[in-house]
Amino acid sequence: MNRIVTASTLIAAAAFATTASADIIDARFVSKGKGRDVRITYGSTTKNVFAGQLNFRLSNGSGAASALNGDWVTFCTDLAQGTNSTNKSFEVVPLAQVPNGGPMGGMKAAAIVDLYNYANGQQLGSTANQDFAAAFQIAVWEIVRDYDFTQGASSLSLASGDFKATGKNGATLSSAIAGHVGSLFAAVGHSSGSASLLGLRNGSSQDQVLPVPAPGPAVLAAAAGLMALPRRRRAA
Repeated sequence: MNRIVTASTLIAAAAFATTASADIIDARFVSKGKGRDVRITYGSTTKNVFAGQLNFRLSNGSGAASALNGDWVTFCTDLAQGTNSTNKSFEVVPLAQVPNGGPMGGMKAAAIVDLYNYANGQQLGSTANQDFAAAFQIAVWEIVRDYDFTQGASSLSLASGDFKATGKNGATLSSAIAGHVGSLFAAVGHSSGSASLLGLRNGSSQDQVLPVPAPGPAVLAAAAGLMALPRRRRAA
C-alpha cells in the first residue's frame, strides 16, 4: 500500500458512518497498476477490460473527506461506466451505497470486506502479483453482480449468473487467475480481520472501493460504516 494514514485521518474518516449527507472529494484517475486484461460479460454486454489496481489521486476533500487527500489504490465496482484522467467530484459514502444507480447493499459490501480481510493488503502494493490483482478485481465484480447471501459463496461463479469472465478475447482464463479467484470466493463468509472500506460515487464515472487503513478495529469499523452493515451468520 502506498498510502500512509495517521490515526487522526482515520478518526475523521469514521465520520462518514454517521453523517446524513455525503462529503465530497475530487478524484482523478492517474494510471493502471498491477493486473491483467480479461474479457467480461454482464447482462448483454461483452468486452475486453483491464482488471486490477487503479491508481487515483484525491484532492480538495470537504468535511471529513479532507482527511483522504492523497494517492490511493482502488478497485472498481461499476462495470457500465469508464474512468479517465479528468478531475471529477465524487461523493464519499459507505461501501454499501455504491455503485451509483444500483447500490450493492450491506450483504454484498460485507462480502467485499471479506475479500479485503483475506487478501490482507497483498492486492494493493506496487509489487503485487499481477494475477492476484486481476483476480481480486474480478471477484469484486462478481460479488457486486451476482452474490446472494442466502447461498453464500456457492452463489459465486465466473461461468454462470449475470457476470462472467474469461481470458482476453474469450481465451481460457489463466489457471493462476482462476486459482486466486477460487480462493477469494472461498473466503466469503469465512474471513477474519477488520478491513475498512469506503465508496467513491459519481453519476458519470466508475465508482470505486477505497480501502482505509486504520490503527485499530474500532476506528476501522466506524470508518467503513460497518457497524450498520447486516452480517450473515458464519458457518462453523
